[in-house]
Amino acid sequence: MKKQITLLTLFILFFNPIFCQENALQKGLDAITKESVKAQVEFLSSNWMEGRATGEKGEFLAADYLASMLQFMGVQAAGDKDRTRPTREQRWSGVRSEEYTSYFQNIYMTQQLESSTEFSITLLNNQILTFNEHVDFSAYGSNTGMNITSDIVFVGYGFTDKDSGYDDYKGKNVKGKIILRLNGYPGSEDTSSVAYKKFHKEERYFSYYLDRKKDEIAKEKGVAAIIDVYKGDNTKYWSEEQDFKNLDYNEKPYSPIYENDLELPSDTLDTKPIKIYPTKQVINKILENQSFNLQDFEKEQAASLKPINKKLKSINASVEYSVKTKLIQTRNVLGVIEGENKDEIVVIGGHYDHLGMKDGHIWNGADDNASGTIGVWMLAKAFMATGIKPKKTIVFAAWTGEEKGLLGSEYFADNPYGGSIENIKFYLNFDMISKDSDSDTLKNMARMVYTSSYEELEEKSKENISKYNLNLDVKYRPSEKPRGGSDHASFANKNVPIMYFMAGFPMTYHSPKDETSDINWNKMVDIIKLSYLNLWDIVNKN
Repeated sequence: MKKQITLLTLFILFFNPIFCQENALQKGLDAITKESVKAQVEFLSSNWMEGRATGEKGEFLAADYLASMLQFMGVQAAGDKDRTRPTREQRWSGVRSEEYTSYFQNIYMTQQLESSTEFSITLLNNQILTFNEHVDFSAYGSNTGMNITSDIVFVGYGFTDKDSGYDDYKGKNVKGKIILRLNGYPGSEDTSSVAYKKFHKEERYFSYYLDRKKDEIAKEKGVAAIIDVYKGDNTKYWSEEQDFKNLDYNEKPYSPIYENDLELPSDTLDTKPIKIYPTKQVINKILENQSFNLQDFEKEQAASLKPINKKLKSINASVEYSVKTKLIQTRNVLGVIEGENKDEIVVIGGHYDHLGMKDGHIWNGADDNASGTIGVWMLAKAFMATGIKPKKTIVFAAWTGEEKGLLGSEYFADNPYGGSIENIKFYLNFDMISKDSDSDTLKNMARMVYTSSYEELEEKSKENISKYNLNLDVKYRPSEKPRGGSDHASFANKNVPIMYFMAGFPMTYHSPKDETSDINWNKMVDIIKLSYLNLWDIVNKN
């Protein structure tokens, strides 16, 4: 009898924790429902939120709503310290101000209100030509005004390639200089060229990431201003539309994404090179009487895998850039489920800001990124529903300022919960997890980018899709240090392992038509469930 009791006790002791874990896992999974997802996305992307533009009224309303939902679910606040503010009557009755932790991480950013630029060149005969902004050129700069005069240095494409050692800047002094730079990369205009086959990458947004990388390189090398040679007709972006033309703005209104640029505060003055986009007339005047022309240079460069050094005869340029700014307040929304280990933290995030309103139109951003934000909040609901304390601490975040350059997540990465980025062991990002691309005929395609050192994530995802009957066809994209235009980049840049989900790239992207009417609710729910299942082991491993 004693032997039987001992065996039964051992059986219970061994299997009970496993049963409890499986039971808790299932409770969390059951908490992720289409009805709950739909209710929250529809409200967050309603007209009441006015497009959730960074630092605007609609975004503050959205932040308050998100904070109230965390409080409703029982998720603890993880933002800044704040103080209660008793009324006069309360103070008279003895109530004192008390410190508490809020759901908001407050961020103060500089917002560009307006800017103006004067641009001129001095020719070989000392003739000075002065150009008009939005007629002869457009300009883009930081939130700090500056005046620059220097000779113009031609740097080809301003392109570098680490693997091959290609470097357009080699042997050139560009610090404090104004450079002339071609758009694209060697061979980009000739798909049959040696250079194109070497440097081109079949990646979505390749051109966007390349341009951004080229700007980063120019900044690192101390370039003061960039004269960019743009191939297309840029004057169409500058002209003012006459009232008598009765334009139909319902067709495709101009997106406000590039308006009111924002920057994070810094202890140092960190200026970006001013970018000048001249007309072809201005470019031709700069190159007049030079020993080469751009067409011949591009053909020669396309056939070569080495930079071809071309120098401009002495020609100077002057740029006077002035800007007006103001300081605005924005907020990340942060909640936390404290784990057994307070110093090992998993962050789950998505941006809640979008593009705001303009000309009577509202950019409600249902897919981008009310869907991702509510995906994060559903994971908070799921982990609360388990009823158990995770091994690692989990922080749930709604980022501000993503549309302005990943500003909210960048600020958090520099000022993380827990005090040190070393404590952040993993980051999950949701961005646009609810709609289908045109090519997605089966309505089940998704993309998962992840840090390649977490090689088990792909196998685990496939296992979970099969085991839990999730209707997902996932394209896996491992990378040593994932990059991209979403908030995962703020963590990957600091060597935090990441996992990032995106459902599709619909035609409604960055348009006022990004509403809930074409959301694939079933796909969105399955992406959230797969993420929850993938995270289960990560947050519960010692």
